[in-house]
Amino acid sequence: MNASALSLRAIPFDAVSAVGVATQLLTERHRENLAGLATSMHMPRRTIVYREETLARWIFMIADGVVKSYRDLPSGKRCIVGFLFRGDVFGLAENGQFVNSTQTVTRATVYRIPVDALKDLLRRDPDLQLRFLCKVTHQLREAQRHTIGVSRRTTAGKIALFLKMLERDGHWHADRSAPRSIAVPMTRADIADYLGISAEAVSRCTSRLVRRGIVEFPDRYHVRILNPAELERLAAAM
Repeated sequence: MNASALSLRAIPFDAVSAVGVATQLLTERHRENLAGLATSMHMPRRTIVYREETLARWIFMIADGVVKSYRDLPSGKRCIVGFLFRGDVFGLAENGQFVNSTQTVTRATVYRIPVDALKDLLRRDPDLQLRFLCKVTHQLREAQRHTIGVSRRTTAGKIALFLKMLERDGHWHADRSAPRSIAVPMTRADIADYLGISAEAVSRCTSRLVRRGIVEFPDRYHVRILNPAELERLAAAM
């Protein structure tokens, strides 16, 4: 798996955002130690966090908001390799340089941790080393899912898998008495760059899903799943 496809997934280390998390990869002691190294940054939407091939001096954790990780290709096209949400850790490097560029999709609060200080902490804490390794392994699986998604033959399958990914990551409102509402903060152009299709194809496909009664869009940034079984069928079909 190409290193450019990787980011780390973590549980937020501040005590407030960790409330209600069923499985905490980081203990309270780990969160306190990491928080002691971090600088909190509040970023408007569409702010560049860092650019690829620049010196990688920090690791980043998202406290709130959404960030995209991408590469600008020689052809002029942009390939989005992942969307990062609250609790995600990102900033992997190769030969001391960032392998991707990252930009906020929404307003975001990001913790910045110096790499050298994090290395020292990991050397002193083998348990934390193991937990970071688990996060890397998890993100390898996420990268594999993305590869499967963009290789699908139908646009409907790609869109359905993308919505299931957002749902799986917990970005929906769990009201069992109503259709499931998933937050979709990224633009259709971003979704297209992530799935390897055109923005026009995203618009045409989502319109077909609406006409078929599978989803509806109450506003620009949310989608309601009206027929979960059919969405699941589309996501599973090759």
